[in-house]
Amino acid sequence: MSRTERGCLLASLATVTDVSSAVADALDHLGCGAAIGAGILPPLRRGQRICGPAVTLRYRRLAGAVADNRVEGLGARLGDRDLYTSARPGDVAVFDCPGPADTAVMGAISAHWAQLAGLAGCIVDGAVRDSVSIADSGLPVWSTGRAPQAARFRFVTESIGEPVRLSGHLVHPGDIVVADDDGVCIVPADALPEVVQICIEADRIEHELLSLLQRSDSIDDVMHAMRQRPMTVFDR
Repeated sequence: MSRTERGCLLASLATVTDVSSAVADALDHLGCGAAIGAGILPPLRRGQRICGPAVTLRYRRLAGAVADNRVEGLGARLGDRDLYTSARPGDVAVFDCPGPADTAVMGAISAHWAQLAGLAGCIVDGAVRDSVSIADSGLPVWSTGRAPQAARFRFVTESIGEPVRLSGHLVHPGDIVVADDDGVCIVPADALPEVVQICIEADRIEHELLSLLQRSDSIDDVMHAMRQRPMTVFDR
């Protein structure tokens, strides 16, 4: 699939109402991908949504004391800027961090670097800090935690551009990340055309049903109207 074709599919997907829910249903239908609820990966700021290909970064926790690591220069430079440099506009940065989520791998400066690189957003399986400043920057960010303690001298970059885990789910570079207030979905890259097709059709049918509900005076009216139309796999 060319970048142009993928871009057209993502533009179509971005028009779908409640996009993460629609994508989660499509992934269930196809038996692939993953959906992670906002209870696990909440957004820092409500009302934002993203659809874009993943670029990946995995961190490893250093064993030594922070003071010793500082002297030895271990973990002095994190990998986020390298990730942003290798990304293309519209990409979504996915951070795989060691638990527990008590050490922030992203703050306000990192968020502004990501914006400068044109990233659509960041998904952090770990902690962020400067959360108010990040939210005010307008960069869409989802994370499993928040913490004031920085990852510098505590974490080291293990890989960039390799498969990672997001809340236990495998994410390959180029997989499509979809996120909104309800959570985050991972769409395998080769499943994108089918997912978009299913989501567009389901969204059309859902709007028809919502319109029917809004103009009906009773449940009996709705049930009568429903019996007059063919059932689809999206009806519920």
